[in-house]
Amino acid sequence: MLHTTCTEDRIQHALDRCLAGLRQSPTAAHPWNAGQSMNRWSLEELVKRDPENFLILLQQIIRKTKEVQEQCQYELVAPLAIMFFSTLLQTPHCPADSDLLQSAMEVFRLFLTWPEPYCSVCKNLLSTLQLEIRAPGISFQRLVREEQGLSTSKTMTVLLMNPGEVPADFLLVAEQLSRVQHSQRDTYITLIKHAFQSALGAKYSVHNIHAALQDKSVSEVAEIYSTVKELLETAALMKDPMQSLYCVAMCYILHGILFHIGMLQTLPLPTAKCHMFYWEKDNFDVLNSLVDHDLTCSVPSNCEADEEDEIELDGEGPIKECSPKSVNKARLSQQFYKLFRPKSPRMLYRAKSLGNTESKDILVVREKRSNSLPQQVHLRSLEAPLYPQNQALRHVCFRRRPILSSDEDSKNTTLRVVVFGADHVAGKVARAYSSLRRRESTCPHLTRAFKLQFYFVPVKRDLSGHTSHNGNQKGTPPSHVSPEQIQNPDATLMATGSSTNDIAHLLGMLDPWYERNTLSLLNLPSNVVCQQTSKTESDSYDSSYEQRLPILADLVLYYCRYASKPTLIQLYQAELTLAGGEKRTEVFVHSLELGHAAGTRAVKALGAASKRFGIDGDREAVPLTLDMIYNRVVVSGRSQWKRERKVCTSVNLTKACKNPEELDSKMEYLQLSMTEIIKRQSGKSKKGYNQVSFVIMKVDKVQITGADNTFAVCLDQDEKKILQSVTRCEISVCYKTDSSSDWNLRRPRPSAQIQPLNPAFCSLLCLPITTFSGALP
Repeated sequence: MLHTTCTEDRIQHALDRCLAGLRQSPTAAHPWNAGQSMNRWSLEELVKRDPENFLILLQQIIRKTKEVQEQCQYELVAPLAIMFFSTLLQTPHCPADSDLLQSAMEVFRLFLTWPEPYCSVCKNLLSTLQLEIRAPGISFQRLVREEQGLSTSKTMTVLLMNPGEVPADFLLVAEQLSRVQHSQRDTYITLIKHAFQSALGAKYSVHNIHAALQDKSVSEVAEIYSTVKELLETAALMKDPMQSLYCVAMCYILHGILFHIGMLQTLPLPTAKCHMFYWEKDNFDVLNSLVDHDLTCSVPSNCEADEEDEIELDGEGPIKECSPKSVNKARLSQQFYKLFRPKSPRMLYRAKSLGNTESKDILVVREKRSNSLPQQVHLRSLEAPLYPQNQALRHVCFRRRPILSSDEDSKNTTLRVVVFGADHVAGKVARAYSSLRRRESTCPHLTRAFKLQFYFVPVKRDLSGHTSHNGNQKGTPPSHVSPEQIQNPDATLMATGSSTNDIAHLLGMLDPWYERNTLSLLNLPSNVVCQQTSKTESDSYDSSYEQRLPILADLVLYYCRYASKPTLIQLYQAELTLAGGEKRTEVFVHSLELGHAAGTRAVKALGAASKRFGIDGDREAVPLTLDMIYNRVVVSGRSQWKRERKVCTSVNLTKACKNPEELDSKMEYLQLSMTEIIKRQSGKSKKGYNQVSFVIMKVDKVQITGADNTFAVCLDQDEKKILQSVTRCEISVCYKTDSSSDWNLRRPRPSAQIQPLNPAFCSLLCLPITTFSGALP
């Protein structure tokens, strides 16, 4: 039996708490999981108290990973790989004589034969381990340089906040993050200290290094770090580990300056540079100012590099004198780097998504599946399926991809766009993304400068849908609930004017680690996650330059740093015809409300002024006579096209994303909820009353036309996206037809028995939301 210390037991227990209860379905959550999002943060706070704790945690993760591999616990693979990477990134020193990293490579290499996304997550970790063996601490160095804008390859973080949607505490945290600024001098000193400690351990005192560098000018500190960085990058290129030679070279840099033996210190990651914008429109115009900012903060003018040589020729901040000799030396180094740079295999997909894997067997199965999705994708006219004449249209090959596709590998700057809100905010992101596509297709601006990554942090919305700038609620929910609202949950949603968080729950089902670290924030009061944290009281923790931030800031930065896989959320489009003949096409990601539902939400959006307008329930609403054609999805997966005339008050279409069984791509559909009028009767007063019933069915394409009246349409529960006087509405999935030459997917050759007739190619256009592992299969 292995004997463990008290510290090892505490770390093991904290690790087990982080992984306990991970599952694919957040709907099966237990009441006690409210604080589980804090477990990972608490573990890191425990480990930071002593530099040796990092090695203990790495060993514990390796032990747990072996168990996961033996027991085939799929849902724990990605969390363990991400936790190992984040812990290794902050480890002060990993002894050269330790086989810790080699053991980790042996364990995580076993997952390369597992399906996506497990193999990709572990493959990325293995690449990091190889670099760390050659050049200890290089991952920390690269991340800090990118986040602080000290290299050609930069990462910018933008927080998009709507004061009327998020709590005031969240706004304060975002403002704090945007105000944190680290000077280039302090960042260089931190990187130099980290580089020496990662390579040499406690051979030199970190305090003495800091004191010696403080006496030097900014240009001298920058020159020292330039040498350190060049040595690090050169060591990373070596095929065989040359750590001993690397350490000797590092000692030579400080020769004659310091000879004092010190102790290991934990050097925390500097807070990433963040920008905060108030955002409430269906576009990303607020981001345009960042393009000029990025150009201004690029490579210094006195150290210009050729366009073809700027991959790693960073121009590290204020290096004020660059002699031609040093520039030529740097360029030779970069040419050497290009020769030995490992080439990443070409991705067969633009993004991993719902069940979107590289398995040929799965692709064959999907090509033979039901006609429900191919019909909704390929057939433009709704009347055509009622009288099918061309069976060749059944043979459609499709793939998922972001609605805005570009050559992302050519961008030097990654722009993390972090959005806070509920489902209606996710809809705003989708429409802004669609608008960006139209603009960038004619005049590229943002996409030419940035590689865009979207992060979604769910936030509860108050019941009235309106929050003042100080976080106080305006208005209260109705004091009564009608019988139809009890039968139909959507009616309750309309009456309160609130917004759901179904898209965040969908992401939680697809990625358990997103559920644990991001979605679970919904279960915590804002004053808990926004409270200020105290500094770590330990002599081995360097907090000289660190500004302690609220817990929410740490959680958001953790999400941005370690989530890198896009999950593709299917978009739908609504083609609307207005009373004047004008036609508009809008996209939505979650829901579309039509008729009385949209009208009620519009009145609720008036706030205090809504009291002057009577808000009637469905029993008092004015009937609508609608001609409807819809493609109903039945249990067998086949299509049933129906044409009916309905007299109803409201028609709601909602993305079905609440259960794990609804996640399969062949089950992609909308849930249609219709409040139909059975009988209309007049009471003693002049007001009529409706006897209503509720119909719920699964559809994938709908056409609604007002027979003798117009109606209102609301997209994604957004009161600012309500269109009045609509006469016709067609709802279908967003797609784009492709030619075979544009098809990058390696499709297996069909067998002789099955020869498709005139195959068509199309892309299902989606909204990419970044998660930790991407969608699980």
